[in-house]
Amino acid sequence: MDVTANSRAEQAVLRYVAAARPVQRLISATLTQVAGFALLLLTSRSRASLAEGALAGAHEAAMRACEEVRALAVPDIAAHHHHHLRGAAEALLQACTAALDHGRVDGSDHDDALSRTLRASSDHLRTTARLLPGFELVDFGQACCAAHAPKRLLQDVT
Repeated sequence: MDVTANSRAEQAVLRYVAAARPVQRLISATLTQVAGFALLLLTSRSRASLAEGALAGAHEAAMRACEEVRALAVPDIAAHHHHHLRGAAEALLQACTAALDHGRVDGSDHDDALSRTLRASSDHLRTTARLLPGFELVDFGQACCAAHAPKRLLQDVT
């Protein structure tokens, strides 16, 4: 592969990363939301109706994530990453459906489906974080201790 082809491949990966990161953040945020509502659904039957509106919004977000993942231009080098990103989005959509169904129908089958699809989405998402740089699930630069670091440095200097 010559330098020009290598540069084109690198640019394709950079474009993919730039386009895929917001989708991954959408999947991650929606997964967190659905997992929280799943906990509510699995532990409290009396409050399940409160979650239905929020779950409908999460379902729409999951559908949007699936569409955005399908629309990504995927270079060969990112195919494995894209496979897991697509898996995370699809499992999230299934989890949203299971959560909505859970509120309407009782049964451990729905509990199992909800838990299984949430875990599958999470597993796929964790894999994306390992495959390409920039897809970490926890941004330590946004951690609470990161905001205090400059203050400590300033205090040490003065």
